[in-house]
Amino acid sequence: MEESLESSILIVDDSAINIRVISQMVSDLNHQILTATSGFQALKLLTTFKPSLILLDIKMPKMNGFECCSRIKKSASRANIPIVFISSSSSSEDQEMAIKVGGNGYLTKPVDPKELLNQIEFHMPWA
Repeated sequence: MEESLESSILIVDDSAINIRVISQMVSDLNHQILTATSGFQALKLLTTFKPSLILLDIKMPKMNGFECCSRIKKSASRANIPIVFISSSSSSEDQEMAIKVGGNGYLTKPVDPKELLNQIEFHMPWA
């Protein structure tokens, strides 16, 4: 049975430090925070939870963020979850690929807290 978390954010990053920093940036918003340290862990988590928004790193071992996003978007019950990529890359190729695989936004590291909050507000206007 799936649990839909009405006001929740899934943060997917292979760096515990990045997860902690992003979690702290959004902690005042009163959203439930879920975390995964790999694309595989995120997909497993998505079998039981449906977050309101996913913040997804691109460069991760074994499965990068593009592949993870593509798999999420192929799932009929998960395709409508907004995904904002977070990457150290500011290349136009990566930004184009993010859109191509179904991403809804793109932020570069180090993440500007105001930009992150704007993305969250845009993709979760009810929260």
